[in-house]
Amino acid sequence: MTTGLIVADAGPLIALAVGDVLRPCVRMLGGLNVPEPVLLECLADASAPGAMLIEQAQQDGLFTVIAQSELAPLDAAFAEGLGTGEIAVLSYAAQHQLLALIDERRARHVAQRLQVPVIGSGTLLVQLKHQGLLHSVRPVFDAWHRHGYFVSDAVKQSILLAADEG
Repeated sequence: MTTGLIVADAGPLIALAVGDVLRPCVRMLGGLNVPEPVLLECLADASAPGAMLIEQAQQDGLFTVIAQSELAPLDAAFAEGLGTGEIAVLSYAAQHQLLALIDERRARHVAQRLQVPVIGSGTLLVQLKHQGLLHSVRPVFDAWHRHGYFVSDAVKQSILLAADEG
């Protein structure tokens, strides 16, 4: 059962959790869909960054988990080189004409070929800031950096400028 207009991949879900903005993002978006393979990837190691926060968010009903049985197979020509979570996100987003929350470059290229619209974690930060749900994006970048979530300098500067922090 789809609850929002966005289907989330593991990388952005983890990034939003470690940046402590998962809850305000879901509120802003009006819901979030997380395919089962993505959730399993996020929770595979309970000590991994964001795992406890994502598990708590799931228990609190913050997002809808899309069962594996609801995911249509993705054509092998598109799936090559993608992880199971990315395949699940793109498959479900294409099937239901939803926006895909993906940060990984290769998956974004595949989404474009599938004509699946994409949004990234950084864009969500900008939206949170402009809606007054986040005071500054800089502390989120700092948290991402501490947890090994890479953002290129060019992308970071672009996001800071869009958030009026550049």
